[in-house]
Amino acid sequence: MRTLLISDLRPIYKKINFISISDTVGRLILFFRNHENEIFLTYTNEGYFVISKEDIIGFDWNDKVYDLLLKKGVSLLVYVFESDPVDKFFQLSLEYKKAIVVLNSNNTPVGILHYPDVVAFLNGYPMPTRVSGVSTPFGIFFTNSLARGGISDLKLFLTGCLFSLFAIVMFFTGALLYGSIKNVFSGFDSYTVSVISTVLPFVIFLLLIKFTGLSKLHGAEHKVAHALESGDILSVNSVRLYSRVHKRCGTNLLILLLILQFMVIYVNPILACVVALFAWRALGNKIQFYITTSEPGEKEIKDAIFAGRDFLKNYFKVLYGNVKLDSLKRAYNLGIFQILGGYFFVIFVINFVAWGLSCFGILPKDYYQLLRLFL
Repeated sequence: MRTLLISDLRPIYKKINFISISDTVGRLILFFRNHENEIFLTYTNEGYFVISKEDIIGFDWNDKVYDLLLKKGVSLLVYVFESDPVDKFFQLSLEYKKAIVVLNSNNTPVGILHYPDVVAFLNGYPMPTRVSGVSTPFGIFFTNSLARGGISDLKLFLTGCLFSLFAIVMFFTGALLYGSIKNVFSGFDSYTVSVISTVLPFVIFLLLIKFTGLSKLHGAEHKVAHALESGDILSVNSVRLYSRVHKRCGTNLLILLLILQFMVIYVNPILACVVALFAWRALGNKIQFYITTSEPGEKEIKDAIFAGRDFLKNYFKVLYGNVKLDSLKRAYNLGIFQILGGYFFVIFVINFVAWGLSCFGILPKDYYQLLRLFL
């Protein structure tokens, strides 16, 4: 039986980007912005060196790449030859926890190999390309409907409960602010008071996320989601390089809904659709970067990696076992039912208690009617 060689993995080689040692660090920074998930190679008389995003930290825009190599102590690349057996790749990959560069017979780099891509290719299965995640006070949840990983159903249910309570608090905060602002700032018209009382609770909600550990966990979730979708190794060093902004984040959807609601009510429905169409994602990404996510520490990254590995393990179990999932099971894997179950459970309990109190005359019926808005 023929030994499997690195050259047999050519279909999954990833493109290599090169930069000259005479180029500036500023140009390298621009390259990293345009090639989000790539590493860059540079060549000297000593051989090829791998430059990552971490290596450019602390250097000025006009510094040379050559100066970076000298001052940063960047190590020579970790590589395999196309004529090497695949076992050598696995040995180096597990030892260094990073992507491995492939050289041809002329010692020229021809591609980059990532551990998950190789595993998937050898087993005939694709890596997940679209992964959704949820960051909660109880941990992180990843899913793509085929599989799920991270926190349990109970914790998803409790997340829905917390969201329900917070929605009620925000609603009554807005109502309270409306009355307070109208009394204190009597010169304001009803339109202005309504706008302020609608926006302020949302701002408070965003600030609570920003100044709690949830924003760091959220950032870690996005980084791991990028790594999963890129087929990269889930290690602290590799995950740290990815962006904490994700185009499919729920923040973007929330911004879209808020823009539509606000402009339809207070401005113009047609203008609302136009603005939402062109601005919602860009605005959502900015809010992600500056408010709803923060740069995670090692603890948050490790927590997210744990959930990501759990997801990958379950994902490959489904593929390896050729498990057939019906639509209901796929929907259940998304975690939506569990979160909505927690949300409506709290609303039902509060409404039941409010109804009982209103029947005994303890709670005014107006409050009970307000609570029914959430059902």
